[in-house]
Amino acid sequence: MAEQGKKRGRGWIGLLAGLLLGAGGVSAHFQGMLNPVYHAVGFHGLMVGETHDAKENGPSAALPGGHAGHGGMPGMSGMNKPGEAAKVPGYSIVNLTPERIQRIGVRTGKVKHGELVMSIRAVGIIEVDQKKLARLHTRISGWVTKVHVDYVGQDVKKGDPLLEIYSPDLLTSQEEYLIAVAGGNKSLADSTRRRLELFGVPPDELNQLEKTKKARETLVLRAPIDGRVLERNVLEGSRVEPANELYRIADLSVVWLQARIYEYELPHVTVGQKVHIKLLSQPETTIQGEVAFVEPVLQEVTRTVKVRVPIKNTKELLFKPGMYADVMIVHEMGHGLLIPESALLRTGERSLAFRVLGAGRFEPVEVSLGSRFGEWYEIRAGLSEGDEVVTSAVFLIDAESRLKSAVSAFGHQHGGDTGKKPAVEKPAHEHSGHPHE
Repeated sequence: MAEQGKKRGRGWIGLLAGLLLGAGGVSAHFQGMLNPVYHAVGFHGLMVGETHDAKENGPSAALPGGHAGHGGMPGMSGMNKPGEAAKVPGYSIVNLTPERIQRIGVRTGKVKHGELVMSIRAVGIIEVDQKKLARLHTRISGWVTKVHVDYVGQDVKKGDPLLEIYSPDLLTSQEEYLIAVAGGNKSLADSTRRRLELFGVPPDELNQLEKTKKARETLVLRAPIDGRVLERNVLEGSRVEPANELYRIADLSVVWLQARIYEYELPHVTVGQKVHIKLLSQPETTIQGEVAFVEPVLQEVTRTVKVRVPIKNTKELLFKPGMYADVMIVHEMGHGLLIPESALLRTGERSLAFRVLGAGRFEPVEVSLGSRFGEWYEIRAGLSEGDEVVTSAVFLIDAESRLKSAVSAFGHQHGGDTGKKPAVEKPAHEHSGHPHE
């Protein structure tokens, strides 16, 4: 309990110290004690004191606080005078002289009407077209006696022999079939032939078996599609089972580019949109494509969704699975008002821009923003086409605007400075000057 009391006491002491420091800073500002600091950092407009025209009093007019030679920013009212209130709460219209505008580097731009083209950039990876992919398994158990395709990357045609398998079950089934055919047992012959078909023996080899009346010791596995061997998991002499994947073959005439886009970009991506693709291996070439599919499931960890773009491969099959590519998806959203990103001040509560009124006056304006388009933002409310806005030194103007507003509010709370001395209250009984009896 004692420790909690100490912590509570420290908290009250810290709060009291903060209040005293804040009140002391405001008091020091109005008494002119901070004028040397304002002069050193170049914020002459914050200096408090009597503003005298140099023509009337000369350059040596002194200010309270011991600072001479400055009556505030040249051409600008002192900060002890109330600022001109703006429509945005907590802000005032800022007045700057041409010298000050040049000194702090104020630049301006204009709100323009233009095309709203959203460009979404992402990194994509080339993958195999899953509709043109074949995985080869055997339907019988046995041993590999010969491998015809013995390396990854080899091109094959549909029907090309891949390997040969010796299986006792295959040999026994062929002999049973020949005995049933020779004995005229049609039902047994049909069932045995059906078993051989399920083992994967093609019809032409079964017909050859009936003609030659001689069983084959091995079964030849053939390529099911035209394509390129991507995986080979078999060696000569090894035992294979139906669960083993022996080859993976893909037709690479068409490949898929899978790009990941973030959750907030989803509203700008639809099927049929144009896509510009640049491969890292061919940065000088731009490939055109279209979005063919947007996955319906969001990845929880990365907060991304896969977008598929089919690409027709070259004759040399230059687009290889696993390659990286830069992807740009273009979303044309019509026309609208655009403002430079550098002109915006986003406080969290609101978005502001400073409109140029002319004669060194800058007005804070609250704006409603739409989407971002590169270095521009869409303006939905607050400004009009052709309005001139500040694009550099925005933070300095914002600070002066808010400080002016705060000083004005502080002055109003304390009745302002009327320049009149308070009336002296007369005593209740005046002495007539006669001696007391």
